[in-house]
Amino acid sequence: MRAVLVGAVSLSVLTNTANAASFTTQVFATGAAVGGTSPDSVEFGDGSLWISYQNGADTTGASGSSTVVRYSPSGAVLNTWSIAGNVDGLRVDPSTGLVWAMQNNDGNSALTVINPVTNATTAYSYGSSYTGNGNSAGRGFDDIVFRNGQMVLSETNPSASTDPIVLRLTTGLSSPLQVAGILNSGLTGVNLATGKPGSITITDPDSLIQTPSGDLALTGEADQTIVFIHNPGAANQTQSFISLLGTDGKTISGKPDDTVYPTDKQGFIYLADTGANIVYKLTATGLAPGSVYVDVGSEFGSLDLSTGIVTPIFTGMSPHGAQFVSFEDAGVPEPAPVALMMLGMLVGAGIVYRKAGQA
Repeated sequence: MRAVLVGAVSLSVLTNTANAASFTTQVFATGAAVGGTSPDSVEFGDGSLWISYQNGADTTGASGSSTVVRYSPSGAVLNTWSIAGNVDGLRVDPSTGLVWAMQNNDGNSALTVINPVTNATTAYSYGSSYTGNGNSAGRGFDDIVFRNGQMVLSETNPSASTDPIVLRLTTGLSSPLQVAGILNSGLTGVNLATGKPGSITITDPDSLIQTPSGDLALTGEADQTIVFIHNPGAANQTQSFISLLGTDGKTISGKPDDTVYPTDKQGFIYLADTGANIVYKLTATGLAPGSVYVDVGSEFGSLDLSTGIVTPIFTGMSPHGAQFVSFEDAGVPEPAPVALMMLGMLVGAGIVYRKAGQA
């Protein structure tokens, strides 16, 4: 293990000889600069990076408010919004550009949509398919994926294996918002570590994201498992899953939150360090096609989908929200390979050499 210093950022970085990927890191933003704390969701859209600072707001909406911030790719604050409750899911609808701020993931869920052109907000409420039978008292919506015109959500805190944990929005963006389940807490699928069919119960559904192949990936946080949903919502829907392990082959220490699926061999990975109130920007090069990364406990690492082993890359933080953005999507020139290599050498040594005789 070696300490790496980058622009006043100190993290522990582990050398991973099995992976040719290279990472350098810097502070992108801090909550202190916008009067916020506990950054969580990280989302890129409309040419901007969006961050929700939860500010200790209650996850059932009983008290407090969250701060949603829109940043330019360079880190300049473009606008801020105060939204009641705990904003745990933040997504940009690619078809409209509207930003969905999902409030109160553990009960009394609501939705606020931000128009990034006018900066206006619109509030939406959920209907009987969510509130019925007292369901909304202890369950809520955590994340959403926009997929082929369909809006798919994850729902928390199932009390039975027959409770839905992944649902689709049946009404579109119109109050009252209605939902219908497409995956229950108790599920069957292929265990990717064994290649054989198996069953598993997800008790703590959390983040939901679409992979480059078009599947949905659901994080079972306390379950320390990632579930992949193939052809979600279709008659031929199937599932597979992988349980996360440490490098010792045992169940990993810590709980996973977001997974990252790079769509290019180089780009930026934005990480929200909730405990430190910092959002980091990792410049990544040499990323392999099909590579997967996950934040879990106090580390961010690469995930081997054939074994479930997570190999740490960065440790010593409390990562939650994570997002990959290619250089092209970020609208910035791709760093020259030689320049990046030299930067990595200087960063690793923590020393900047001056030319001999230079003042």
